[in-house]
Amino acid sequence: MPSEFDLAPADALQDGEMRTYSAADTDVLLLRRAGQYLALAAHCPHYGAPLEKGRLIGDQLVCPWHHACFRVTDGHLCQPPALDSLPSYAVRVAEGRIWVTLPARPAAAAASPDATPTALVGGTAPPLSSAAPDERTFVVVGGGAAGQFAAQTLRAEGFGGRLVLVTSEAAAPYDRTKLSKAYLAGKADKSALPLRQPGFYEQHRIEVLTDTRATGLTLHTRQLKLSGRDPLKYDKLLLAPGSQPNRLPKLPGHDLTGVLPLRSAADADQLRQAAAKAERVVVIGSSFIGMEVAASLADGKRHITVIAQGKEPFERVLGPKIGAMFRNLHRRHGVRFKAEAEVTALEGEDGRVTAVRLASGQRLSADLVVLGVGVRPATDFLEHAFELEKDGGLRVDACLCAAEHVYAAGDVALFPLAAGLGQHRIEHWRVAQQQGACAARNMLGQEAAFAEVPFFWTQQYGKSLRYAGHAPGWDEIIFHGDVRRQNFLALYAHQNRLVAAAAMGRDDDMMVIEALLRAGRMPTPTAARRKLHWAALLG
Repeated sequence: MPSEFDLAPADALQDGEMRTYSAADTDVLLLRRAGQYLALAAHCPHYGAPLEKGRLIGDQLVCPWHHACFRVTDGHLCQPPALDSLPSYAVRVAEGRIWVTLPARPAAAAASPDATPTALVGGTAPPLSSAAPDERTFVVVGGGAAGQFAAQTLRAEGFGGRLVLVTSEAAAPYDRTKLSKAYLAGKADKSALPLRQPGFYEQHRIEVLTDTRATGLTLHTRQLKLSGRDPLKYDKLLLAPGSQPNRLPKLPGHDLTGVLPLRSAADADQLRQAAAKAERVVVIGSSFIGMEVAASLADGKRHITVIAQGKEPFERVLGPKIGAMFRNLHRRHGVRFKAEAEVTALEGEDGRVTAVRLASGQRLSADLVVLGVGVRPATDFLEHAFELEKDGGLRVDACLCAAEHVYAAGDVALFPLAAGLGQHRIEHWRVAQQQGACAARNMLGQEAAFAEVPFFWTQQYGKSLRYAGHAPGWDEIIFHGDVRRQNFLALYAHQNRLVAAAAMGRDDDMMVIEALLRAGRMPTPTAARRKLHWAALLG
């Protein structure tokens, strides 16, 4: 039975304030908005962030870490990367006190979110659909962020027909973001990876075809060809197959044992097993995956070297100043760098890698080589159905439509950014989820343009950088704070517009900046050179 608890005095908060209280061993976030008290679970049901450090923007509560958004009136999930809504609790004010009613078993925040599946961190799963019967079949290709969130959204939005999710992997959809971080570092095991418990798909009537690869598509008959199965006939199709890692096939020795990529859970398993015995690790490429791998494996015992083509890691995405900060952060943890270097061969003995040869002639001993040299859209099976881009991307319109009855989302989609910023293909987890939701709604006939602001994060040695917007190029970067001390805000200006921001230690500013980017209300670069009170710009 639910129970009512005395939470706080009636004058505990001013309008717009929020604070965490404890009742019956449950953390409750109390907030006051427009003169009314509201009570919600105090931790984000994604990775358990303390929501009192978040921000109220309009009618939404924004998570400070990864910008999941929840409707404050009832905790309804508005934006991923959370999968579930935020539990909400009834509140009343009487006798000068605030009373909250909690269920007999409140959803508890996980003590160790890294080691807990996202769906079990402490949220309220979407309700079972009571949709009217529907004779149509919707097919989703890809069990990654876009595919999983699309399938969930289709059911939440009332689709009552047959729903099939096709994935080439052996496992149902899982949290790929953990692979290069908590999982590789040994802070999480396989039980922490699934995005949903197995019963979720059965309850929501989502057929998950694992170990099944899409091998071809015939548009005029609406048939998807599958490996080892009969073709699937669809009424609507979402293409979200994700990416495949680049393997450097022209590099001598690329096929030696001990030369591994990191993209899938199977890759991570191999890498963990190999790393357990490795004393010398060479990471080829200073990509986000490459650098996160280096950080996760840097235990003070292994000798780790990162080989980078550029002068600084992330220079193309974040600029040289932030790149140098990350390089120095890694160096302080014992990671060595070979900048502006070219690998000419991998050497081995008895079929196993033993060294990496550079164009300079230097030879680096290696028990394990990790390939962090980027990915390519997994769209080979579409080459006869579409005219693909040079990089394998699939061009879509503003509604993520690739052809009649066919949509695309995630890594493969070359889509138009809002505000006329051109067509781009963006490989971010949250963007993929958002596109999956948008495509799902459009498959149901909503015809809504994708207008979200790209957002991603990286975490290395416990230091988190967050990035909002998209700046494939810039005229200048405006800095506030101290980059070297990992407390800064960087604003990327292009053609006299601020189009992106990156920050460390500025969570509140980043929540506001994402909202300003979405609303098209960013200040001019000239104004942004001065110290700004960002929250005041929300109005």
